[in-house]
Amino acid sequence: MAWRSNATLAYPHGDDVPSSCSWSRTYSADMSDLTSTVTWDSSGDNSREITRESSSETSNSNIPDTQKLLEQKYGVDMSVYSQIEDLTHLVGPLTEDSILRCLQARFYSQHYQNKIGPVVISVNSYQHRPSCQALLGPVKASALLQGVVKDAVTQHADTGHSQAIIVSGESGSGKTFCAMQLLRQLFDIAGGGSETDTFKHLSATLTVLQSLCSATTVTNPECSRVGMFIENFITDTAIYRAKIHAYLLDRERVCNIQRYEKNYHIFYQMLSGLGTEEKAKLHLTGYSIHNLRYLSSGSTLQNELEDKARFDAWKSALSILGIPFSDVMRVFSAVLLLGNIEFVEGAGLELDLVGNNEIKAVAALLGVSGVALYRGFTTRTRNSRGQVCKSLADVNMANMTRDALSKALYFRTVSAILKRANSIRRPSCNSTLSDSTESNLHQNALGISGARDMPLSRNPSLTSSVCSNYSKKTRFDGFISIVDMFGFETAECNRLEQLCINLCAETMQHFYNTHVFKSTMQSLREEGVQADIDVTYFDNEPILELLSSKRSGLFSILETECAQPRTSPDTFVSKAKVHHRINNYFFEPLPKALGVFGIRHFAGRVVYDASNFLTSNRDQLPDDIVCILSKQNCNFGFVSHLFARETKSSSSSGPGPKGMKHRILPSSSSGRTGSEEVRGTLSSDFQSKLDSLIRTLVHTKPQFIHCLKSNDRCEMDMFDKDVILRQLRSLQVLDTVQLMAGGIPHRMRYKTFNNRYAIFLSHWNPYQTSSQQEHCKAILNSFLKAMDDSKLPYVSTQWTLGKKHIFFSEGTRQQLEAMRGEKFDKAATLIQAMWKGYSHRKLWPDRRKSLQAQQDNPKVTYPVQRKRSKTKESGPKKDPRLLQQASNYYKISLDAAPAIPATRSYNVSGNVRLSYPQFRIMKDDFPKMASDSNVLCRGEEVKVIGPAAMRGHLKVQRRNVCLDVPYHLLDLKTVPALDDGMDI
Repeated sequence: MAWRSNATLAYPHGDDVPSSCSWSRTYSADMSDLTSTVTWDSSGDNSREITRESSSETSNSNIPDTQKLLEQKYGVDMSVYSQIEDLTHLVGPLTEDSILRCLQARFYSQHYQNKIGPVVISVNSYQHRPSCQALLGPVKASALLQGVVKDAVTQHADTGHSQAIIVSGESGSGKTFCAMQLLRQLFDIAGGGSETDTFKHLSATLTVLQSLCSATTVTNPECSRVGMFIENFITDTAIYRAKIHAYLLDRERVCNIQRYEKNYHIFYQMLSGLGTEEKAKLHLTGYSIHNLRYLSSGSTLQNELEDKARFDAWKSALSILGIPFSDVMRVFSAVLLLGNIEFVEGAGLELDLVGNNEIKAVAALLGVSGVALYRGFTTRTRNSRGQVCKSLADVNMANMTRDALSKALYFRTVSAILKRANSIRRPSCNSTLSDSTESNLHQNALGISGARDMPLSRNPSLTSSVCSNYSKKTRFDGFISIVDMFGFETAECNRLEQLCINLCAETMQHFYNTHVFKSTMQSLREEGVQADIDVTYFDNEPILELLSSKRSGLFSILETECAQPRTSPDTFVSKAKVHHRINNYFFEPLPKALGVFGIRHFAGRVVYDASNFLTSNRDQLPDDIVCILSKQNCNFGFVSHLFARETKSSSSSGPGPKGMKHRILPSSSSGRTGSEEVRGTLSSDFQSKLDSLIRTLVHTKPQFIHCLKSNDRCEMDMFDKDVILRQLRSLQVLDTVQLMAGGIPHRMRYKTFNNRYAIFLSHWNPYQTSSQQEHCKAILNSFLKAMDDSKLPYVSTQWTLGKKHIFFSEGTRQQLEAMRGEKFDKAATLIQAMWKGYSHRKLWPDRRKSLQAQQDNPKVTYPVQRKRSKTKESGPKKDPRLLQQASNYYKISLDAAPAIPATRSYNVSGNVRLSYPQFRIMKDDFPKMASDSNVLCRGEEVKVIGPAAMRGHLKVQRRNVCLDVPYHLLDLKTVPALDDGMDI
């Protein structure tokens, strides 16, 4: 069984790239790839279709040819490059060309991961799709990814510090797939495997989020539209709880999808997976992706078999979390039907309605009155100086309220599901993260109300008071987290969501630059150490200043404009151009147009359309529609619970709307300050969460994984050098290789270094009076002597002693860790040998006596006397008197075995009693080894006259010959209707 998966891609920029393409893949029943087809649609002679086979046999057969072509092109033995796992071990000058050759050779050798010291580079080959159930796919993590997880677990066990594995890269580079592999490997090592309750619960949660928060975009058919910070809490070196913190941004996609893109996957899956009766109950009969406006405005390609399989997995995962399936389906069906409601100008004062049946269906699904729902859309309440006045809404305002309600229903449901999943089986300990609707990171624990007083690039620094608060709030051994945040992306029309996503990408890249480059060079300067090489890197701090500076940043200007009641997107863009006219990273695209501006990000230039910036940033829902969903007016408890906070604050001052504005998805601080009206905007909330995430990561030991997409076409086994080179430059890969290969990027305090590598000293007294620096020198001298005796391959080493730290190269770190592990293995072997020798020597006298006794009298055996432990009888206690009474009552003999029941002269199928003879269909030939005259052929109709004496067989009569045929080879034609010869 196989099916196809289709998506649509578009490339709006560039003259040499076709305008669009249709992408499809074929999958087998186990969701493994079979073929991939990319059809490019363009005018002229450029139209072409590419079909690539991705089975293991085809891929392996193409590898030698590819290697030969590469060797002929470069004149170099590519097999040498394919064996280099660490890019710091490249021979010759470290250039972009040599790095590209190595990555290309390993890519076509099916080695998609490479190292740059502690940093891992993962190239997406587009060979695997997410499985129906998260964390349960057939693909296991590679050796390098397993090494990253093992290092994190080992460092956490050795030091007790929390660990963070940060996965970064552009959209479509395989970050989420890589994060799931890391998470599965982490549970295999420290979580007890896939059979634990924590793993099953986490897998169900990720399966639900996979459908709710993934969509098809221009560059990625399986694009995750949510950023995730997954905390795995550790106690006694084992995972006892996992918590997911999601960052929901792409709210406009629910009601307004761009060309060649699709809405969230769950809408397509529910239309394919729901039965006829279920669709009738949800008022979806007769609807499809072609006549639902929220779905038909984008790509309408669909694989119904795959969507149905994913929907069944999603439904079972939802039941594991204990969330009512019918309630969620009612909300999502109402969201789809809301898109078919449209308000137009009428003959009178009131608006005419297009979609009368749809608004009745939505009202029934939400449990409200249809008339009240119409009034909520078309009436607007305002509060002017304490006076509440009502007016009729215009067409634009009514349709905007409809879209705002759709987004609020969808994202509040997703947040409620996530909050429910994070609260199940919660132990009695305080989490490091607050339990808000969107799981805001340290929003309350760290007290970051003034976090945006400085740009994001300067935020990662905590005061001692914050550290003390952090230590007081936590009562666990730490956590190992996996960070899968948004990657840099560009769309056909870049909106506010893309600006926030690219802000996140800039922030994560700045965190990497600070950790790898800036902090290292700053420590060298502070301690007066002269580095052999001067590594230059691109510092994107000016871009962060442009975006998030409180005085003149773009988001600050946007906040000011959103606070004004009467303003326009053109005004925002004009003010931005005035403030940043001379900024090198801000530009006006040509030809000049109103409401458009551009930013030179670290990964490329992006042009933004600000036409919806103000509306999306305000993120508001009118009070008129919220009051309809209160407990007094709504008989659907699930929906009224989603808006309980807003309806409670409104009802406290009397019934009815008060002209307040509520958030589509409230932040953690909404409703907690006592104010009646919700404050904050989409961008301000996201910046606060981003600040909190960076503050959390500062207190961890980070490990980085850079994901690269092999091409822009999502084509399997295709290595596009231009695409790879662009990503290598944006992620500072060449600078990282040069620093790790020739610099001294690692540093340790003397005390930490001495404690970790004291094993190299044969005699060491930690209480002796010599300084820590002298101890460090002694360890290094012993290390040099041990290198001469070691059988490990030689690696160049370099270190320098500073005032407080010892600085050493990547080669030194690798050699120290390898030899430390070698010494621990030898020590463990010696300890085991000594203990086994001691235990055997202790038992030898008794053993010798038994052997001598056997030699003196060989016919007599001397069994070993073992003490029997007194164990209590398990099971319930038996009362003989009650057993005798029960046996007399039911006429059962306690001494005789129960009689074997007689063979039934009938069988039951579908609650219908079927008597013999019956007519059945053969599923396969029987028997296999027989003459042609006596073989029952597949598809043949046979007569069954009764059960056979052999268990699991039926007696079949054919040509006056009776055969005993296995039951599983016989299939009923149909279950007949009830008649006089059959009864239930």
